[in-house]
Amino acid sequence: MSVYTKTLLLLFTLLSAQNIFGQKINGEIFIPLTNRSEIWLKPKIDTLENKKEYEFKIRVSPEYKISQFLFEKGLAIQNDSVLVIIPNSTKYGEVDTATLRVIVTSIGGSRIMLFQKRFIIRVPEKMFPLISNPKNNLIKVNDEVLMERNKPYSKEIFMNKAIMSMYDNEVTMKPLKVTNVTISLMEREGKQYISAGDTLSMDAVRELKKIRNPIPVYIKVDGTNGKVKKSVWNRIIIYAEGNE
Repeated sequence: MSVYTKTLLLLFTLLSAQNIFGQKINGEIFIPLTNRSEIWLKPKIDTLENKKEYEFKIRVSPEYKISQFLFEKGLAIQNDSVLVIIPNSTKYGEVDTATLRVIVTSIGGSRIMLFQKRFIIRVPEKMFPLISNPKNNLIKVNDEVLMERNKPYSKEIFMNKAIMSMYDNEVTMKPLKVTNVTISLMEREGKQYISAGDTLSMDAVRELKKIRNPIPVYIKVDGTNGKVKKSVWNRIIIYAEGNE
């Protein structure tokens, strides 16, 4: 066999291996996470229910360490060997997909491996049920996103002079006049960023913009309805999309 023929066979073998084991995304090769000796994820499930919390055990071989997680639609948080995923798709009544990407580096730092796992997300129809026990003192961001206690929210919705609004309950949705907004980050214990009026102050926005990893944030909204004054504290989790 000639040298030219051997070279062609070698190139064909390398290209075939790339097509089997990896998918080219943005110039990088992400390897399917299934059945790899370097990394494993359990339980081995492929379908997730939207907005439901899932716990996975994730391990890498001793010569590697996990550098970063990226989850397209929702939240991925690692705590030791436990990975928590909360999918969040807005394709109501449809089946959506989301990809988990894991960046792994060798202990010595000489090698980087990129893995991915694609999940199917089942998203139910958006429901508008009759409300028997309506929630009171609702807080919204930009009059669109409802703030619910202990729920995760991207920091992006608080950028660009976010406006906070308050409503008496979810039945009448009567608005209150917002007089102050206070932001308090748990990592900045004792430090509060107070905004006069309904718009977040630039100091508050700057602090929220620094967030890289998910952290608890307390938001206090003061509102008035005539002579009635109300103050509502809400604890939420703010994260950076893609762990930027």
